[in-house]
Amino acid sequence: MYLLNVSYTKGLEEVGPHVKAHGEWVDQCRRQDLLLFAGPKKSGLGGVIAMRSMDKGDLLRLIAEDAYVQNDVAEYQIIDFDCKAAQTAAQALIGS
Repeated sequence: MYLLNVSYTKGLEEVGPHVKAHGEWVDQCRRQDLLLFAGPKKSGLGGVIAMRSMDKGDLLRLIAEDAYVQNDVAEYQIIDFDCKAAQTAAQALIGS
């Protein structure tokens, strides 16, 4: 699975116009069953997204479709990891 640390690279006044399109992109990923969970950072300066395992090239192409990337207002740090332990409610994440 991939943990994506999304950090704004521009001020909130420049990010704001792209929030709706980013949310639509997140929802599209959820509908395609690629997204495991997502949410904003409490700092208000980005968010965190967990995606299912996939080819890294496919992930990069998917990220390139995000309005934040297309409008150069955020950057993605990609962390590739294997989930080996989870609480009972999150057992489906193991091996994702």
